[in-house]
Amino acid sequence: MSDFFENLFNHVHNAVTHFPIALLFVSAGMDYFAGKRPGLRSGAWLLLVLGTLGTVAATVTGLLAHLAYEDDSILLSAIDRHQYLGFATTALFVGLTAWRWRSMHRGSDVGGTRVYLAVALFGLAVLGLTGFVGGNLLTEWGIGVKGITR
Repeated sequence: MSDFFENLFNHVHNAVTHFPIALLFVSAGMDYFAGKRPGLRSGAWLLLVLGTLGTVAATVTGLLAHLAYEDDSILLSAIDRHQYLGFATTALFVGLTAWRWRSMHRGSDVGGTRVYLAVALFGLAVLGLTGFVGGNLLTEWGIGVKGITR
């Protein structure tokens, strides 16, 4: 029964991670192209919130999937790199979401400003690197592949 849950967590993590990637990239794109169009701004805000919630879900499922490899120091060191990047990605987008929420509640929306877009672009770069390293865990190390999972 333990193998069932370990494989389940690996598959859930792999499935959950793609949502925040797509949502956050589209959110930033909508903010960039929105100009003065409030419909695009509100859509970008919704995607930012959903994408940020997705990063939290990806982090939690990643931590659970990671437990199966605790006894292998070599694999664990490869996983740790991805894990720390995941923490950084989540922190960046939680911070970006909180900043935007606060600005909206003060009567303005920072979404689309140069500083906001620069931070969002940096967050997307970290997100892309996190995904790249995570993909390498699968393709280079076989982590999460049935028969490799412990």
